[in-house]
Amino acid sequence: MIPWIRADTETSPHVETESTNRGIIRASLVCVSGPDLGTTFPIAKGSITIGRSNADITIAESEVSRRHARLMCNGNQAFQIEDLQSSNGTILNGMRVVKPTTVAVGDRIQVGRTVLVFTQHDELAERVARMQRLEAMATLAGGIAHDFNNALSVIMFNLDVVAAELSEGDGRASLDEIRDATTSAVALAKRLLRLGRPESLPFVSVEIQELASKTAAMARRRATAPLEIVINVEPGARALGSYDELHQVLLNLCVNAIDAMPKGGRLAIAARTIKIHGDEALARQVAGSGTYIELTVTDNGCGMDAATLARAFEPFFTTKSRDRGTGLGLAMIHSSVRRHHGAVDVQSVVGHGTTFRVTLPVYTE
Repeated sequence: MIPWIRADTETSPHVETESTNRGIIRASLVCVSGPDLGTTFPIAKGSITIGRSNADITIAESEVSRRHARLMCNGNQAFQIEDLQSSNGTILNGMRVVKPTTVAVGDRIQVGRTVLVFTQHDELAERVARMQRLEAMATLAGGIAHDFNNALSVIMFNLDVVAAELSEGDGRASLDEIRDATTSAVALAKRLLRLGRPESLPFVSVEIQELASKTAAMARRRATAPLEIVINVEPGARALGSYDELHQVLLNLCVNAIDAMPKGGRLAIAARTIKIHGDEALARQVAGSGTYIELTVTDNGCGMDAATLARAFEPFFTTKSRDRGTGLGLAMIHSSVRRHHGAVDVQSVVGHGTTFRVTLPVYTE
């Protein structure tokens, strides 16, 4: 399973440069010039090497030495850069580095022809901004769907009027095709309306083991390649929610996982009861501290790059061909989970797979 980056863990794979009540500030290097233009290199530990090979950050150009420079965190939330006796030196803001030198946000580190900019970002602030953007887009989509649905209602009404006037064979087949297409459009409009409406749902106790077993059986029937499904649900785990909606959430996640493994693979569904406290509630974007159900769906498929990952839940965004998806699946999942007063997040590594994590309120007697 892909490890999760948690805001309250000491074993996080990222350097924690500033811990606040809002989250953690994380550091990275962004390539702004050279063969790796546009690539972001997260700083995954307190000391990293930059070089052409045998380095933590590999730069794909011949002018970079095998082990060119080292970036270090000195323990006081400050970073320094030092040259590792490279063949043509390390340049910081136009000056050659001759001894360990402090690096600040916005500084430019040049190795060979490659220029890297040192950056820091507030992970939690980015998550909150992304959630607000998604909810704004969902509201917009719902508003458009309302007007779209009204127009479709007029079309459907007039189709019925025309159908009553036509005899069999007098263009009736064409009219039926129009009706089928309009019916599909109405169904799409209804999905969009649900996307933009935070209506309350009748919540009951949802047995996660039963939900996972039934959903896995449906997912297996969809698979066209060898598929191993592993279910690991904590005994007695129950969420507070709508069974039908949570079934649709889990089924959509399983279908996405299968689509990411066209040649077959492994699909894992897991669930456990967890305690969430303080800052972690903010990091997960749930209502507050308490007991929750953590439901994860993991595949070992193609994975997603950073650009795709950032837009995964946006309405109408899809990497599938037009005949295979509308880009509403993950947007609907996000909207549904938010209606459950929960949260959904995703982590993915290209070539290694994807894990979706759904956090839901636990059912209590």
